[in-house]
Amino acid sequence: MSQTRSERNEPTISVVIPVYEQPQLLAEALDSVMDQTIGGIEVIVVDDASDTDFKPIVNQYSDRVRLLTHDENKGAAEARNTGIDAARGEYVAFLDADDRWAPTKLEKQLEVFKREDVTLGLVYTGFVQYQLDGTEWERYPDARGEIYRDELVRDRVHPTSTVMVRWECLERTGGFDPSLPSRQDYDLWIRIADHYEVDYVDEILVDKREQPDSISKDFDRRIEGDLAVFEKVKGRAAEFGIVTRSRIFSYHHHVIGRDYGSNGKRWKALQHLGLAIIRYPFRPISWAMFVITLLGIDRNGQLLTFAKQCIR
Repeated sequence: MSQTRSERNEPTISVVIPVYEQPQLLAEALDSVMDQTIGGIEVIVVDDASDTDFKPIVNQYSDRVRLLTHDENKGAAEARNTGIDAARGEYVAFLDADDRWAPTKLEKQLEVFKREDVTLGLVYTGFVQYQLDGTEWERYPDARGEIYRDELVRDRVHPTSTVMVRWECLERTGGFDPSLPSRQDYDLWIRIADHYEVDYVDEILVDKREQPDSISKDFDRRIEGDLAVFEKVKGRAAEFGIVTRSRIFSYHHHVIGRDYGSNGKRWKALQHLGLAIIRYPFRPISWAMFVITLLGIDRNGQLLTFAKQCIR
């Protein structure tokens, strides 16, 4: 009988950190891993062909941190997959180089895994988002159990740095899809939720810090990712009844319309927001976004920024 990873005395948790430049941010992210309140952690830093030499930074953390390097820039999804392939832990946790963890983050997620059975595949946490304009907002988890249908209706799992996954789930469902220009995390959460239950730690345990060159600011890539994910979701939605299918389509039209609006493509935004309302007219935010776009109101103005924080 083959031994499990834990029986072979492998590390319990593999932390995967993709990085491209930003050496100071990487050091802060690594410090937050070293401050974790449990042992049995290995860290895999994947350099996605940076000009920066990360060896001096990584070498400060002894053999607890391994550095893998891509010969060419392949994107964060491929970098995370490289880390997954090298991981020896029973669980894999993801940390972006510009984010930081609270000291108890991994310990509390591991406690959730230990009290559940193997049907549990993913545990996520709450987070606080720090914006470039100095504002911040918090988001707590609210979805657990068999959430596959709910995840198709609306992304319920939080960003990558909040997530810990059982390694066998990644072996079964595959890693991040590098063909997607964006939203690779949402696509993976869908695949995991299709086969496993999801749970959470109901605390803010991750600091997310927006960067000027973040993918969230590249609306062309965001829209390409939105459209590509929607195509993948359409096949999955076919197995549900008309009401659920309409809610799924409505959500994705809303996201696409929102991002077209952010990219200044007003007519495209109105088309998709209108479809979101037609498909499922009971989502107030779609109506609000349609009116805002129709009237040409600045979505980044102070009044709407305040309103969005209240809605969250």
